[in-house]
Formats: sequence, C-alpha cells, structure tokens
Amino acid sequence: MNRMMFRNALAFTLALVACNSIAASFDCSKAANFAESSICNDGYLSGVDSILARSYQKALAETEHPDELRQSQREWLSVRDQCTTQKCLDQTLGARVTFLDSYSRVEKSKAYAAEEKLRKDEYEAQRQAEDLANSQRDQQYRIAQEQFRQQKQQSAQPHQVAQTQSQSVQPAPSSQSPANVVSAQQVRPAQPVAGKPAVLRMWQAFWAGPTWKYTLLIGSLITCLAIWRHHTEAATIYTDYTDAAITNALPAIGAVAALILRWLEMPGLVSGIALGTGIILAIAYAVFATFRTNQGALSITLVIVAKLTLITVFYALIGMLIASLFSNSARRKGESQARAAARNSREKKQTMALITGLSVAYTAFTAWVCRRPEFTSLSECLEFDTAPA
Repeated sequence: MNRMMFRNALAFTLALVACNSIAASFDCSKAANFAESSICNDGYLSGVDSILARSYQKALAETEHPDELRQSQREWLSVRDQCTTQKCLDQTLGARVTFLDSYSRVEKSKAYAAEEKLRKDEYEAQRQAEDLANSQRDQQYRIAQEQFRQQKQQSAQPHQVAQTQSQSVQPAPSSQSPANVVSAQQVRPAQPVAGKPAVLRMWQAFWAGPTWKYTLLIGSLITCLAIWRHHTEAATIYTDYTDAAITNALPAIGAVAALILRWLEMPGLVSGIALGTGIILAIAYAVFATFRTNQGALSITLVIVAKLTLITVFYALIGMLIASLFSNSARRKGESQARAAARNSREKKQTMALITGLSVAYTAFTAWVCRRPEFTSLSECLEFDTAPA
C-alpha cells in the first residue's frame, strides 16, 4: 500500500515538473537566474509568461519595425532579470503584456490608416485621370467645332463673291419701271407672323408675375369679411347642406366626366368642354344661389367672391396633390433604387393622408358656413326667392 502511494506521488511530481518545464516561453532547463527559475516553478507566473510570449509574437507580426521591438524586448528582459521577488515578477510581466497589447493596437491602427490613405490616393488619382480625359474630350470637341466653322466660312466665301459680282452686273434700281417694282413686291411671298393668342399670353403673364398672389390675398380678405357677415346674419354664404353640396360638386362632376371621356379616347376638346361645363355650371349656380338668398350689392359681391375663392383654392390644392401621386421623385445622390422606391411609397401615403385630411377639413368648414344644418330638396334650392333665408 505504501509502495503504491509512493509511486503515485512520484508520477504526480514528475508530471508537474514536466508541465513547468514547457509552460514558460524559454527552456526551463537553462534557467540562469531567480526570475527564470521562479517562472518555471510557479504555475501562475508561467501562464503569464506564456501570454506575454503570444503578445510579443502578435506585435512582431503587426509592426513595421520588428528590429526596434526586438531591441525593446531585450532591454525589458534585463529589467525583468533584476527582480528578486515574485511580486516584482508579477508586476513586470503584467506591465509588459499591457504594453505589447497596446503596441499591437497602435500598429494595427497605423496599418489601417495607411491602407485607407492608399485607397483614397488611388481614388483621387482615378478621379483626376477621368477629369483629365473629360477635359481632353471637351477640348477636342471645341477644336472640331472651330474647324467645322472655319470650313463653313471658307465654303461660303466663293458663293458670296459670286453673288456680289452678279449684283454688280445688274442694272441700277432707278432704271426699273414702277410696274416691275410693284410686280416684284406682289410675287414675293408674305412672311408668316408667329404669335401666341392674346388670351394665352394674358394667362401666362398672370401666373408668371405676382398678380396671382395679390388676387389670392384680396380674395382671402374678402372671404374673411364674407364669413364674418355670414355669422352676423348680414349675408348668407350657403343656405343649407344641399346648397353647399351642389356648388362644390359641380366642378368635381365636370372633372370626373372629363377623365371618363379621356379614358374612352375621346378628343381632348370634348374632355375640355366637359370640364368647362362643370365649372361654368358651378359658377352660374353660385351666382344664382347668392342672388336668391342675399340682398344688397355689397353682400352679393362678397358672397360670390368668397364662394369662388374657397372652391378655387380647394380644388387647386387637391389637383396638385393628386398630380403628385402620379410622379415619382428622382433618386437622391447615393440612394439605392430600393430606398428610392420605399421613399416614394411613403410620400404617396402621406399625400393620400393629406388629401383625405384636407377634404374632411374643407367639408367641415363648408358645413360651418351653412345657415341651416340640414338637407333640403333640390326643387327648393332651385326656387328663386329674393327674401333672405
């Protein structure tokens, strides 16, 4: 029994010695001082030394100056060998591991920065080469244009000389008879004068300048005054819901009819007539309803202007929003096609929400300026009565 325990202890001791002899970064059989002996005999110090050896090899692989690092390592070994206690060795080894790890990170950052700089330099060189090639192409194009212009001038010079000579051979204008002069003027074809219609020029001038802004401002002020007079019962904008619905629905009916006719591939003039008819009927009914429910030139004028301003602004905004639904904005710089499609989808949803909100708000506002909050028959709305509602 004792012999068996002795053999087990001896095997454990030999295994421990073997482990210590290979755990350090150097050959423990050649340990020559206290530091090396302590590292070989102490498992913790041996493990720290192994970590230090790996950090050193990693730093050597990443540095651009391996000779300097080797010299630094040799100097550190001389400092390590001066330790006479295990605490000193622990602190020295730990400090060296920290230094080598920091050194590796710094060298890696330098390598990354150098690689990034090289990539930027290559990109800049490529861009400059492309700019140079573009400038050369532009210069060649300008030279070709100049050569073509010179050739054209040179080819036109003989024709001009021949024309000058033929004019010098012709008799003087004074020798021509008045009858010949008149006949020549009659034979000469009249030059067509191209010009835009006066109505189109006036319309373009209206939108090109600030006139439409002044018109909108004046219409807004008159609308506010008409609303104030409506709520003081001095005027009536809409008699009831039916009156408001007819006035606001006629332009929409005309627009829908125009779209249907366009879808049926009818001539554009027919669609324009349908749209114009809806607008004209809306204006005519607005004037009729205003005369029917208001008295006095001031009230009638204010209410007509207010109705036309409100309807025009509302349908103009709705038309612009609907038109924006059928046009996709261009891709932005650096934006992928998928991101552009997603952004256009979000913008269209926002536009639809804005159209819905604007329609609801306008409907609520129109109901607010109705004298009676109720629907009446169509015949009652079309009945002319000069007495105010």
